[in-house]
Amino acid sequence: MTPPQLVVDDILNHAEHVFLESGVTASSTETIAGLMGVAPESILELYPDPLDLQVAMLNREFTRMYQGILSDIERDPEGGLLSRMYTYIFTQVYERPVARTLYMIDRSALHDLMSHQHARNYVPSLTIQRELLENLQQAGMLRPEVDLEVASSVITVISGGLALTAPHENLGEIVSALMTMAGNTFDAPVSDTRPGKQIFYAWATSLDTSIRPPGAL
Repeated sequence: MTPPQLVVDDILNHAEHVFLESGVTASSTETIAGLMGVAPESILELYPDPLDLQVAMLNREFTRMYQGILSDIERDPEGGLLSRMYTYIFTQVYERPVARTLYMIDRSALHDLMSHQHARNYVPSLTIQRELLENLQQAGMLRPEVDLEVASSVITVISGGLALTAPHENLGEIVSALMTMAGNTFDAPVSDTRPGKQIFYAWATSLDTSIRPPGAL
């Protein structure tokens, strides 16, 4: 029988708390069960493998992160442009405590979780994917003269710089300034960015099939 979502969310919420306080290595079933005031066996029935619980936490976090990015892109008339996509990607990653910790503080833990057989096909990097860039350029969202390797490298360097200098009290302003500069170089001067939104949605759902389709995309 499928456990009630309320029960699952309660367990994952406690797993997040332990992870943020002490890291993945401390996020044992016994620790989480003690925090919840339940027997470890009640959690082991749902997550029998030592990493199952952490992977479930990761999957939920990334689903929420991508859903947030897609919602932001959907609302933005220019959301199908590269610079706007990464404005929302960077903001979501660095403002979400679990995602920020995995990307910035405990990348080895992220690698271990990603190697788990039940982990979804998320890419543990903020490096933009070549396929996404090519599709955006073919759809007219990137300038035709843009070198895709250069564009990818620029996004990667910006990502690394944000990670090295975090946390930022004015994250929104920093990301906006950086992406405005990138957009002036890479974004095509188009009025309709819906093709880019569709491309990003297809790319995001290839990483996480549980993402709900935004109504306007």
